[in-house]
Amino acid sequence: MKQIALICNPAAGNKEMLTSIDQIAKILHNQLAPTEVYWTKKPGDGADYLRQHANHIDLVISAGGDGTVHELVNALAPLPQRPMLAILPGGTCNDFSRAIGMSQNAMKAVEQILHQKKQRIDIGVGGNRYFLNFWGIGLVTQVSAGIADSSKERLGRVAYYLSAAQHVLNHQPFSLSIQTDTDSYTGEAAMVIVGNGSYIGGLQAFFPESSLQDGLLDILVVKKPTFDVAWSLLRSRLSGTIPTGDDLLYFHTRQCTIETSPLQEIDCDGERLDCTPTTLTVLSQHLTVLSGEKKIQ
Repeated sequence: MKQIALICNPAAGNKEMLTSIDQIAKILHNQLAPTEVYWTKKPGDGADYLRQHANHIDLVISAGGDGTVHELVNALAPLPQRPMLAILPGGTCNDFSRAIGMSQNAMKAVEQILHQKKQRIDIGVGGNRYFLNFWGIGLVTQVSAGIADSSKERLGRVAYYLSAAQHVLNHQPFSLSIQTDTDSYTGEAAMVIVGNGSYIGGLQAFFPESSLQDGLLDILVVKKPTFDVAWSLLRSRLSGTIPTGDDLLYFHTRQCTIETSPLQEIDCDGERLDCTPTTLTVLSQHLTVLSGEKKIQ
């Protein structure tokens, strides 16, 4: 390994990690490869830096939350020659870092990076956006939009759960048409979540059998957010089995097309940038990451 880029988001919620960046860079420089630290100043800076320097970088390390990871992956994915990716978790939920088995302690995560356990993973594609964790419409988008930045920083993951409880009571159903490789559904829905990884909001709440390496997307359609649906999802989490119920649909697929009425705002790894309709596909084994010791999910 010849060069490492450590891209840091100063707005990340984990201030303890941010104050350790100089120490972390020194460890990486002494034990792995020369390391350049780049501090972003605004959204898009990390992606711009990566596009300009990718040809000279062997490993890019994202020091920030899921939004920072999402930005860097969207810069990495289209490149013909892609550096490896590693994560120093510094956000509220850190979904992707959990999915690849990284410690949520920054210094322990550095030790994992030094072990250089390389794994090839899938990337989801929705329209012109790439995603590692999930793509969603309906309740999942409304929940994310309903959280103020101050609440996220103060309450952490609790803010997501409080927002979810509030929006379930006031959900806005929409008409959905979904077509996968083998299945289809047309009717009312409250939420659609398409998973690549298994973590959303810091929990393995929806996709207990999801894998970042199977070349498939997991799709959960919630027709109505009833008590039975909540109970099914809880049982799924506890038992590690696929959720079932009259108001739930679950698919595995390599691609799908989603149309809605009215148009629905899309939440892609926590970033709300586009609206339906969308065609979703998966790029199998598209990215190399440095993972933790546990099996990636």
